[in-house]
Amino acid sequence: MRIQSTKPICIGKSTIGGADVLICVPIVEEEECELEQTSKSIALLEPDVVEWRADYFIDVCNPKKVMEALRALRGIIGDIPLIFTLRSSLEGGFKKVEDHIRFDIIRQAILSGEIDAVDIELASSNSDIERIKKAAEVYDIPLILSYHNYAETPSVELLLDKIREEVSKGADIAKIAVMPQKEEDVLNLLSATLKARKEMPDTPLITVSMGELGTISRIAGGVFGSDLTFGTWEKTSAPGQISIDQLRPLMKRSK
Repeated sequence: MRIQSTKPICIGKSTIGGADVLICVPIVEEEECELEQTSKSIALLEPDVVEWRADYFIDVCNPKKVMEALRALRGIIGDIPLIFTLRSSLEGGFKKVEDHIRFDIIRQAILSGEIDAVDIELASSNSDIERIKKAAEVYDIPLILSYHNYAETPSVELLLDKIREEVSKGADIAKIAVMPQKEEDVLNLLSATLKARKEMPDTPLITVSMGELGTISRIAGGVFGSDLTFGTWEKTSAPGQISIDQLRPLMKRSK
């Protein structure tokens, strides 16, 4: 049996940090019509969680358009839990959006009542993190603080420091995603995950070693303490993601 969080968190009807590792499918469509069609296809798969990467959306700089698309998306996926992510271009975001616009949209998404969790970067300013955290708490929306490194995998201790920092700054769920350059890097990611779970057992974790080399972390990360993995539908949001159809048979479920 895998090591669970001592304080699992509900994301809509799913529980992150519990007995099962959740499978999240990201939506990365640009056009409204594609967003609608893909959402319908994904809803039929009934994943544990859906993530809308709004930074891919063609009208991402238009708050009104984003909120309209968000409401339409919620109408399609129903009660499937939804993570809202408008990723910074500095950490893999598809389109560059000025921070004042980006955080205004993120806050509007929280206030809309249409999302179940929100993901922002640990590298955000303290004031932005505090503002989003405050809004998320009012609406009982779990905050994911995330760290991404597309160039390398830092040391185990540095990865642990990032998770500690995420927790100290108010993360309800801590996330790290890093790029391995050699096999040992994948082991470092898994080692950091296990150490973090034991040191900070209250906090659910999402940890990923990206790229082809890191694929095993997406399948077996739950053994070491990662509580969510990403399974794709046609398009990926990060290097090394595998399809939900391939992933599901490999995941050991409690029921």
